[in-house]
Amino acid sequence: MLAQKDRGFTLIELLVVIMIIALLIGILFPGLGAARRTARQQVCMSNMRQMGVGLINYASDARGSLAQFSWKTGSSRSQFADLQSAADPNQGHINQAVDIVRRHLKNNQPVFSNRMVARNFSYLVLVDGGYFGDKLPERAVVCPDDTNGLTWQRNLVENPTDILAGTMDPDPGSDPEYKQFLSFWSTYQAVPSSWTSDTSAVAVTQASGAAGYHLLYSNPGGDSFTNVRMDQVSFPSQKVYIFDLFDRHSRKRPIFHAYADARQPLLFFDGSVSMRRTGDANRGWMPSAPTSPFATYYLYWPTPAEPPTLSGNVSDAVYGHYRWTRRGIKGVDFGGKEVW
Repeated sequence: MLAQKDRGFTLIELLVVIMIIALLIGILFPGLGAARRTARQQVCMSNMRQMGVGLINYASDARGSLAQFSWKTGSSRSQFADLQSAADPNQGHINQAVDIVRRHLKNNQPVFSNRMVARNFSYLVLVDGGYFGDKLPERAVVCPDDTNGLTWQRNLVENPTDILAGTMDPDPGSDPEYKQFLSFWSTYQAVPSSWTSDTSAVAVTQASGAAGYHLLYSNPGGDSFTNVRMDQVSFPSQKVYIFDLFDRHSRKRPIFHAYADARQPLLFFDGSVSMRRTGDANRGWMPSAPTSPFATYYLYWPTPAEPPTLSGNVSDAVYGHYRWTRRGIKGVDFGGKEVW
């Protein structure tokens, strides 16, 4: 008697198997996506903790001073002739930042102007002092979900003549020399009160009124910068030191940090890092009107390179929150009422 040949799958059986596999993928994929988001969030928080350790160690060795640029008008501390004089304090900061990059990379990074580098580049002071990393660009200053920042770093090696390659121009009006400097961009920026006067005739305030101005500050002129010390911080565990301009972790797409529902890692002045919802923070103040009960209220008006508004409108109005803490360095963001 002849043995019966093995029977293969019928078309119906094959379709059933495919449907089962598709169903399992549909069940598992959201969980895998959430796990990846959580992992990236943990890396982001680890980056901030490393930065916090560096900042505290720096302050311990610098008589309490926070790590910020210190060169002023006419500073001549650089070995590079074009960085030996600054027409104003802001240019002094820029010269110092460019000087650090040139010395560490032995390249000819061009100098630029009209940028407040204290916001996103102050970590360079930590690198220069040996308090944070030993190389440039430093990957730990970029959130793993900040794809632009990571691309700018990679382009310094792979495409140095076009740092913006593969990304949209975040600031079409800026100098080409500044765009070359974006390889050293940090996702995490220091609050203004850590590098500028809390209140004065030259207090830096929030810019508003046109696309992209939510990124910028208004500087009325003069020397707006100050050497802030750690002992001036009244509530270090309740005052935000460093934040991301966007919430990149709690939603499927990034949103601007000042929306009440935004939630992101924040580094506090005591070195702690925690996920906080912006709406749980105090609303803050207007440094130009310190006795006013009102908070800074400005427009998130995204450029084409930025996430759209939550409302779908051209712009949304938002409060300043921890970016503009009432009483600045002596104020409270979370866990207490505003200090008057």
